[in-house]
Amino acid sequence: MRLEQLAFLVAVQESKSISLAAERAHISQPALSSAISKLEDELGVVLLTRTRSGAQLTEIAELIIVKAKEVLDIIDDIRSIGKANSIELNGNISVASDPSVNITIMPDILTTFKHNHPKVNTLLKVGESNNILQDVKTGKANFGIIFNTEAFCQAKDISCKELFTDEFVIITGTNSIISQNSIPLNQALTLPILLYNTEYITNCGVSSLLRKYGDINVSYRVDNLEMMEKILSQGESIAFVPKFMADEFAKSNKIKKISIDDAHLEVSILLIWSNRHHLSLVEKEFIRVIKDTCTKKRQAAQAAQVVQAV
Repeated sequence: MRLEQLAFLVAVQESKSISLAAERAHISQPALSSAISKLEDELGVVLLTRTRSGAQLTEIAELIIVKAKEVLDIIDDIRSIGKANSIELNGNISVASDPSVNITIMPDILTTFKHNHPKVNTLLKVGESNNILQDVKTGKANFGIIFNTEAFCQAKDISCKELFTDEFVIITGTNSIISQNSIPLNQALTLPILLYNTEYITNCGVSSLLRKYGDINVSYRVDNLEMMEKILSQGESIAFVPKFMADEFAKSNKIKKISIDDAHLEVSILLIWSNRHHLSLVEKEFIRVIKDTCTKKRQAAQAAQVVQAV
């Protein structure tokens, strides 16, 4: 039994296609099929059932893949020890990020990771949390950084790490008709609401949360933060965003932050990836940088709060 045979089997599960698995492994399809056939002969079991519509993994293959991933993880850990001080990591990573994270934390994540691993290319996409979840499910993105939405809670085969928690507040223009620093949630829901969404729909992570508290008055859907700021600065609409994103917007003299005085809309920020995707050394290092960066940001925010309290 060879490690590459196990890796090929895992690749077939992740890609859901022999041809795509072969392409990603940079070998021919016959060579990959031959490697798996030899593994079948050695184990004395059928791993792939081949039909006119394609090849399907058998139940025993799915059980073997669970153990194969554990073996490959251990091998990666061993390699990482040896490579830590000798060989530079290289490769590509695709990550999709919610805009709140993109404008606040992602710059530090990307620059830190690039500084440590200059030969790794990171491809970044910005999107709404539920859309990112679909990208991770379909393999368009290796990782996603999203809000913990209802859609995520119902998703299968997705792993996650909670990066931090926050709460939703309201942002609007500094010349808004809302003069107070806080308002009740039921009053806020009657105001024209702007949603950030990369699809022509109102069903997104934020809207699904707000609908738990009543009907919402959605007036705008935009997929551009600059447009979002321009519309909000007119003072006729509001947006619900995490506090750390609101603080970033509030640096402009065009936007102000308003608290919700009778509800606590907590939000968890999650790093997600597919269970069907075997994490490479590069990807594990990327996860470490994300976690470290978020921890430092959280500690800095807590220290700032202490200073303000004093």
